[in-house]
Amino acid sequence: MPAEHLGADALVRVSISAMLEHQSENGAFVASPDFSQYSRYCWLRDGSFVAYALDRAGEHAAARRYHDWVDAAIGPGGIAAQIDAVVEKRKAGKAIVPGEMPPARFDLGGAAVDDDWPNFQIDGYGTWLWALGQHLALTDSPYLPSELRASAERATRYISAFALEPCFDVWEENGGHVHTSTLASVFAGLTSASILLGDDEASARAAAVAACLHDRAEEARYFPKSDGNDDIDASALWLAAPFRVVAADDPYLLATVEKIEAELVDRGGVRRFPGDTYFGGGMWPVLTCSLGWYYAGAGRRDEAERCRDWTRERFDDQGRLAEQFGGETRDPESYREWVERWGPPARDLLWSHAMYVVLCAEIEEYSQP
Repeated sequence: MPAEHLGADALVRVSISAMLEHQSENGAFVASPDFSQYSRYCWLRDGSFVAYALDRAGEHAAARRYHDWVDAAIGPGGIAAQIDAVVEKRKAGKAIVPGEMPPARFDLGGAAVDDDWPNFQIDGYGTWLWALGQHLALTDSPYLPSELRASAERATRYISAFALEPCFDVWEENGGHVHTSTLASVFAGLTSASILLGDDEASARAAAVAACLHDRAEEARYFPKSDGNDDIDASALWLAAPFRVVAADDPYLLATVEKIEAELVDRGGVRRFPGDTYFGGGMWPVLTCSLGWYYAGAGRRDEAERCRDWTRERFDDQGRLAEQFGGETRDPESYREWVERWGPPARDLLWSHAMYVVLCAEIEEYSQP
């Protein structure tokens, strides 16, 4: 039976199986098993969302293996010295060049990758700290395991030091700006760290990040893409779910959601931002599920279910869920340019599976009497 005809619950099991199948023995999650540009790497951001989805599905051992992998990657046997060095340079007021910054993408063995692909993204570290806090909460663990404490402290120092600094955004673009979704993940990471570590300074820094976001929204009357771009970006949805910078009914977030609905929703799916040309700028399950996640938390169940159903219909007959859909018809020229460069887009993306699992869980949770 084609996957699109399976029920939502059956496809949740398909997605859980896909995430587990493509987890390395050491805990890393490959971004995509079938796309050459992603198949060698684990991103902190993608992996942390996958670990969270597995925690929501009760697969806590797999999630813990991922957190252990991050600990190894950013610990003394990994890039600990690099992180510590840039934090000390920032404290000393010394200039730092982008190439010195710690990466947010690693090979599956946990080694840093040295190439010309933008890799300075602090959102990955904030998202990891958030996911680590969620893992402990969902496993009823009252304390941070001692073996993870040093890495949690190191990641906290890093994002605290660079919270309001320009870096590449979630899409690995626009490295000269400070981005809304990056600040949202940093806020969530610092908030999580303040609890995990009992760190009052992290809590104060999170408040400063939230104030920056509020000031920016107050000026624009919504949450713009970045300090240098007034466009809308669907990743701004994460301000409410899951990062809880603002409530679902925050007036500026409501205005942001309205702009996303007006400018980025396309035949039920959600695009990244208005000028997107990556593989034609198609519709992403990650973002469609993000909108559904927002709807579920806002009590808009019918709309959340429509996002779920749109995503469900995008599974292929092998149970794969791609990175994006529709770019080949929306912008054929850009789509062809990317295919000529890298081949067809990812047909199976673990982050897509993760967000589908989370959305289904959110709909079920908010449907309880």
